[in-house]
Amino acid sequence: MQLDVTRNGDRMVVRFTERVDLEGESSDRFKNQLKDIVAQGGKYLVVDLGHVGFIDSCGLGALISALKVLRRSGGSLVLANISEPVEAVLRITRLSRVFDICPDVQDALVLSSTHANSAGESTR
Repeated sequence: MQLDVTRNGDRMVVRFTERVDLEGESSDRFKNQLKDIVAQGGKYLVVDLGHVGFIDSCGLGALISALKVLRRSGGSLVLANISEPVEAVLRITRLSRVFDICPDVQDALVLSSTHANSAGESTR
């Protein structure tokens, strides 16, 4: 499982480079990769889930873990481009009320900038 990470200041867009199901071992790797991204200074993350076909409780745990760390530091995590099966899992688990979700990465970046502005940071 490979991730493409694009950095723009303290904003980072995380994309899967291939189709993946976030379950079990792949979720553990994803969680560790998110930890590394946050450790590199990513305070505002946009995670593009367009290539994620399925997510289980381990995958949800990886996202929740990153969200908690980012919120504690005044940052945010926005999910973008989610597939119908992933959206269904988020809705059933009511995590769609916890995460900010946008239809595409561009909208997610705008929302991420709003979070940074409300925290008193520059959007540049």
